[in-house]
Amino acid sequence: MKTIYTAVGGPRQGVRATMNLYLQEISEKFAWKKRPLVIVVPGGGYAYTSDREADPIAMQFLSFGYHVAILRYSCKDTRYPDALLQLATAHVYIRRHADEFGIDENKIFSCGFSAGGHLVGSYCERWSADFVRDTLNDDLDKNFKKNEKRVEKSELKPNGMILGYPVITSGEYAHKGSFENLIGMESDFEDLDEYKAKMDEVSLEKHVNKDVPPTFIWGTYEDKSVHPMNSILMVEALMSKGISVEYHLFSKGGHGLSLGDYRTMSPGKEDKELVPSVTPWIDMAHTWIEEM
Repeated sequence: MKTIYTAVGGPRQGVRATMNLYLQEISEKFAWKKRPLVIVVPGGGYAYTSDREADPIAMQFLSFGYHVAILRYSCKDTRYPDALLQLATAHVYIRRHADEFGIDENKIFSCGFSAGGHLVGSYCERWSADFVRDTLNDDLDKNFKKNEKRVEKSELKPNGMILGYPVITSGEYAHKGSFENLIGMESDFEDLDEYKAKMDEVSLEKHVNKDVPPTFIWGTYEDKSVHPMNSILMVEALMSKGISVEYHLFSKGGHGLSLGDYRTMSPGKEDKELVPSVTPWIDMAHTWIEEM
């Protein structure tokens, strides 16, 4: 196993954005030379990145034979679209090293949880927008990297997204804390119209387009923090645009379950976070990736 730790955020985006890569060894003993890669994007309400949705998820995807990266993006003290641009930088890094690392360029996925799911969804809706590529290239110039290869749109392309109990909508079923950390509070804006426009911009069900990749979503009926209607609104939006989606709504379990077993339980929450019925989600996601 080879591990790489790299920064994926320039000064404009915040200096706390990092990515940990876990790369399976490339060996002549294996027929499988190029493997899928999953970028794990933890949740945390855009206030922090959860440990429970980082390494344990990565280890499970590694057990399937995939390469894995964990993105620790900038949170509460930065604003949209900083984290989106960090995920974009991660994609560029991974694609530029795909041959070297033995990565299947047609199977680069992001797996986000809660607010991390919002980040993944936001990126997968906007990766082809001019501002993403233009900003990354502008950052190269500002950091005196004018000789570094310019970012191309093809380097930003995601092949699919996996969303666990994601934050989606800023409307009736919004998780208000996530949006306050992402864009600020109403009082931070000059007028109400500006605030409403920004809230609309980050409400993902309103911006699904033809460039959004195939999607896998799961959540629980009993989630009291991020209402399951978030996922349902996203599923409806994806279907309306003819984008392939697989959705699983488990009847039991609250928010933030991660793997739903002893490996990801918080101290003292065994009665809430040990939910065996949800643990198959990651095997289902594995099957979904294999069938892509």
